Amino acid sequence: MAVRLIALDLDGTALVSHRFLSERTRLAVLAALEAGIRVVPATGRSYTDIPGAVTEIPGIPCFLTSNGANIVDGKDGSSIYTDLIPWQEAAEVLELLAHYDVQPSAHLKGASTNLRTADPRIVARYGNTDYFTRHSVDDLAAFVRQEQAGVEKIFVVLLDQGQKAELTARITARYALSVSASGPDNIELNSPTASKGHGLAVLCGMLGISAAETAVIGDSINDISMFQFAGCRIAMGNAEPCIKELSQHVTESCEKDGAALAIESIISSSRG
Repeated sequence: MAVRLIALDLDGTALVSHRFLSERTRLAVLAALEAGIRVVPATGRSYTDIPGAVTEIPGIPCFLTSNGANIVDGKDGSSIYTDLIPWQEAAEVLELLAHYDVQPSAHLKGASTNLRTADPRIVARYGNTDYFTRHSVDDLAAFVRQEQAGVEKIFVVLLDQGQKAELTARITARYALSVSASGPDNIELNSPTASKGHGLAVLCGMLGISAAETAVIGDSINDISMFQFAGCRIAMGNAEPCIKELSQHVTESCEKDGAALAIESIISSSRG
């Protein structure tokens, strides 16, 4: 069955070094859109954290953000679907995180807010990136209580990776939240029903597109649910082993334009 929609992960897939969209990938996305195939960036990022090189591509119908917790219309940036953590619960989780060696941020209202920090370990991890241009506050829990807005996602950088199992167990024992990750040094907390796969299923339902007509290209643990949904599953060469096991095809790494190669292959197949 021909592919009608491509769910395209960003970090480690379409983006190189979490920042750059290659010209070949940009042109591949444009070619897919021109061929009538919807291309939907599917990311753990908040909407405002998506690089302009992606959001400015004309014709992208929508963006699946914050691991599916917020689907954003590509024309006007409005939310067309949300699956949020209640703000009261999110504030409690953020208070719990204050007892661990972590750097948290919260996604709400389509944007990310960081706990203000000058920790050199964060600087070393991110370097000169957009992480430090986001809105920052001295007390994230207090900020969420002040805003009284549902939270799309809580992102937690683990400065001590040895705390990951304990912290995950403590959170899941107390709160009904889904836990995923986009790398070994972080955890991502969402509503129990929010995931990239669930968001993709909701979106496909809105558009009248079946799972068999959907392709996914990804690399990380937070892409698993999309790979469990989509009929066409393509792993990046740099993907986690669990993603490769769920895939039907493995393309090149993100540094070698693997996403562009995969999209080009889908377009070629659709022309039959």
